[in-house]
Amino acid sequence: AKATGRAGPAFSFDLFSMSQADWLEQNVERISKDDLTETPTTAEALEGQPNTKAVTIGAAKATGSDIAYKLSHLLALVVAGVIALLASAALADGRSVIKLKDTSNLPRLTALTATLDGETINLKDHGLDYRADELLGPQYGVGLHHDSSGYGWGKAGARETLQEYIDELGLLQVIAAVPSVIATDGLKHPAHFLECTELKKAGLSAMSLAIIAEVASAVMIIFHGLALVGLLPLSAKLAKGFAGLVWFTLTAGFLIVVCLAIGVYETEWTCNNDFVPAIRLSDHFVYNWAFPVGYLGYACSLLVFSVVLCFTSLEEGAQEFDKKKTKSGLVTVVAGLFVGLVIAASVSVGIAASQDAFKEVEVDPSVNPCKAQKPYHAAPGDHYFHNIECMKDNLVQVLEQAGANVTRGYVGGLDAGNWRTPILDHYDDTDLCTVNVHWHLGAEHLSEGQYDYHGTGPAYKNGTNGVHGYHDRDSEDYISYENHKKMKKDMGDPYDRRRLGAAGGWEERLGLRCHHYDDEHEMFKTAATNATDPYEWKHCVEMMVGETYEVHWPHSAAGACGTEWQYQTPFYDGVFCKEGIVNILTPLNTYEKIGVQGQVFTIVNSDEEEYQYENLIDGAWMDGKDKWVDVAKYTGSTTGTTRNNEMCSRYAPITWQVDRTCHMISAKSFDKLCWDMKQKKDDMGGDLYPHGAREIVADYLVANNQQSRK
Repeated sequence: AKATGRAGPAFSFDLFSMSQADWLEQNVERISKDDLTETPTTAEALEGQPNTKAVTIGAAKATGSDIAYKLSHLLALVVAGVIALLASAALADGRSVIKLKDTSNLPRLTALTATLDGETINLKDHGLDYRADELLGPQYGVGLHHDSSGYGWGKAGARETLQEYIDELGLLQVIAAVPSVIATDGLKHPAHFLECTELKKAGLSAMSLAIIAEVASAVMIIFHGLALVGLLPLSAKLAKGFAGLVWFTLTAGFLIVVCLAIGVYETEWTCNNDFVPAIRLSDHFVYNWAFPVGYLGYACSLLVFSVVLCFTSLEEGAQEFDKKKTKSGLVTVVAGLFVGLVIAASVSVGIAASQDAFKEVEVDPSVNPCKAQKPYHAAPGDHYFHNIECMKDNLVQVLEQAGANVTRGYVGGLDAGNWRTPILDHYDDTDLCTVNVHWHLGAEHLSEGQYDYHGTGPAYKNGTNGVHGYHDRDSEDYISYENHKKMKKDMGDPYDRRRLGAAGGWEERLGLRCHHYDDEHEMFKTAATNATDPYEWKHCVEMMVGETYEVHWPHSAAGACGTEWQYQTPFYDGVFCKEGIVNILTPLNTYEKIGVQGQVFTIVNSDEEEYQYENLIDGAWMDGKDKWVDVAKYTGSTTGTTRNNEMCSRYAPITWQVDRTCHMISAKSFDKLCWDMKQKKDDMGGDLYPHGAREIVADYLVANNQQSRK
């Protein structure tokens, strides 16, 4: 009526005191025809009526408080689901927690010494010298429930523990059986096999906490799901208390797990066995994906815990939205999250520091890190690097050999494939460094017209100066190969007696010679040939003016480059000093990581400037004029007289860069090289004399990948 501007009939409609029919019966007489022309709205009809309530028909609009409540439970539901999924994955993955480091960063795992029959023995001398990857495999890792081989904390593939085998079979017998045990995964799970009891307890504790987290998160998925749909059979107080308690437990549990992981990782654990009596996991392993997930779980649980406390109510029913209270809750959540993260970081750092995780490892400067690094096995106990017959059933069974014919234009007869190519750059422009220098009596390579079968040198007692064979360097007398073999059998391997004053002297094989020698010229004469002023060697041993020597500078990317231990004798120790850099198969990279420079000299007794060079210790003589300008490059092997065209080297393929030209150098300069060698930290006394020369390698054993630099 008000809407039409007309005065309406005086009637009332008490919706809750009478029915509509009764009202119509009482008021029908008062409704005129005009009054029926327009129907009043509900608001108009109810206006001014006593004891009336408005009824909203349709869905009620949610308040801000209701939205915050639902979002809190939705967040908790999602986080609980993620935690359940990640906890299950961490328990199922056998490498989830830690995995072995790259082999280049792995130290030895086995002990150096042990006690046998009351005496201390060197385990390495008896064949026990392994890294963790050699014992367990390079892809080995440990998860919360089991390791990558499937063995849990209380089982091992070998069934019994290591010390039980040692006690039952004997220490040396168990060492001999190690390769077989490795092949059958008998060493896994190592915590059980090595009897690292306390480590095993810590691992089982972490596994238990992960299972608790998985169960708790599953319960919270159900809890928050019911809360979202309004079917939670708990009062508001009980619901909030239960949720807060569980999320606090999860938060504390994750913090305990990560702190436990840090402690386990950095602690040195004692194990009850003679081979690996102690182990620090951080020396051999790195964290895998489950460790950062632990911190993520802690942060998410803390977030949900804070949200539950701030945005769920203790009162029943929908609450009036309080904007100020909501802002305050958000600030509290952020502050709580920040404080919690600071606490976690502080506790983590404190635990790590307590185990000396940040303490720099003190290296004893007197300990040679390269000592005894020469490898004998490619896999445990396989003796891969022992010399082997070059041919079997008329087929070549070795890789390419050295020293070869390096005459320009020569091509070997052994197919080196498409990718086995020598290093073409100068070694100084690569990651290789010089790790040794030594030389051979005569040349081990052949360069026609420079050092070949027609070269000459000082005469031996048989009256010739072009003979190539074994020579007793004490008496300068030629010895036949047959006599050499007999003396070797009677006196032992002369190549194991490389020291001055060895009983009976030793023989070395003479290689090829240069064409510079002139017995009439003063600078080639010695005291034996009536030199006016013969040179007296002060540092080098058993050297002779007028003789030809081939100098070798082994280089390696695995050397102790830039340290006082860079130069090593034997050179193998320097070449293989650092573990994991040189690979023989996975993938083969020896020809990329190992190289040798070779340069041939005739020694002269002269002070003339052109024959002086005082830095032979660092590498080949390069002057940009005639030295190191015509260089042959190919892949081959190590040399020496334990190899020939019947027995070959397994240290192959490696790069060779050889100067094709023979040069003359003063005895004084060469003696300076020996003086420099004496100054090195490692004892290089075993390389102060000339070693025997390997015979020139047959064509069918030489690689066909010769490169040249002119």
